[in-house]
Amino acid sequence: MTPTLDSDSSPRLLPVSRRVQRRGKDLERFLNLWRLALLGSLAVTILVGGLGGAPAQPEDALALGILGLFLLGGLALQLYLAWAPWDPRVSLWVVAFDFAAVTAFLLGCVVVNRAIVATNSQPFFFYYFFIVIAAGLRGDPLVSRIVTWSVPAAYTFVVFMAVAWRHVEMAPHPDPVFGGFRWELQVARVIILAVVTVIVNYDVGLVVSDRAEARTDPLTGVYNRRFLEEFLNREMTRSRRARHPLSVLMVDLDGFKGFNDRFGHLEGDRMLAAVAASLRNAVRTTDIVARYGGDEFLIALPNTPGEAARRVARELARTVPPPVTLSVGIGCMGEGVQTPAQLFAIADVALMRAKQSGGGVSVE
Repeated sequence: MTPTLDSDSSPRLLPVSRRVQRRGKDLERFLNLWRLALLGSLAVTILVGGLGGAPAQPEDALALGILGLFLLGGLALQLYLAWAPWDPRVSLWVVAFDFAAVTAFLLGCVVVNRAIVATNSQPFFFYYFFIVIAAGLRGDPLVSRIVTWSVPAAYTFVVFMAVAWRHVEMAPHPDPVFGGFRWELQVARVIILAVVTVIVNYDVGLVVSDRAEARTDPLTGVYNRRFLEEFLNREMTRSRRARHPLSVLMVDLDGFKGFNDRFGHLEGDRMLAAVAASLRNAVRTTDIVARYGGDEFLIALPNTPGEAARRVARELARTVPPPVTLSVGIGCMGEGVQTPAQLFAIADVALMRAKQSGGGVSVE
């Protein structure tokens, strides 16, 4: 018996939008396992220091208590990621919490006069390193830029406070667990964080560039159909939740085949690019213009009722370069419309009626 594949065993069978969600959740779960490992190593470091005969410090119990809470939080996050629907905002919250918690803990060590822990602890430094790498892996350019440049700055500030306030470099005896303060170690750490920051931001820039190419139609420069479907999946969910209207315009160039036959395909391509630019300039920045296929374009109009969509359609007809005329089919989200395909079908039927009327018109 030949085994059959399903979406659980083969994520490639999932729709694009659900595949992106699946990858985002799997990445966050993987990063959380590393987070748990680093938190565990921090706890072990403190425990080993106590078992190794070093004098117990009052803040050690507090540190272990805080790490214990972090570990429980990491376990709770792992369970949440295993069972709850994926929300991209989780990544933003987690990376912000990681950065704030580690920075606060290091500064806390300085405040309680244990600055050598903040400056010499390898697990703490590796956690900062982890935050930079994790921000890059998530591929969000804004988060990557903010977090990666904040981490070297925060670590530099921690070292500055340890030296300027606690004079950690002047300690008469090395710490039995963490050793003595060394300038070369601190400079090397800051350089490592800065170099990794540059590499991560460069890599995220490449990822963003690849994403832009993957969602853009190469001929016209507007979005492609795949990105349009992803956008409408999100927008339809948002519109249902907020009870906002949503409309789409399916635009077809009248007589484009005859134009190609008369002037050639090169001129036809130029005409498509010119029409795409006109459509993009005629709508709001929040609207999405995409090439639907051939000489058809589809425009998504969030928070736009049917009457406003008709006005937009009439305006579009006056913006395209001659000798082109447009036929426009209007589709509005209503009861029973659950997917982008259903919304496309409504606009397509309206477009067919517009073409049958002789072209150059818009029909809802």
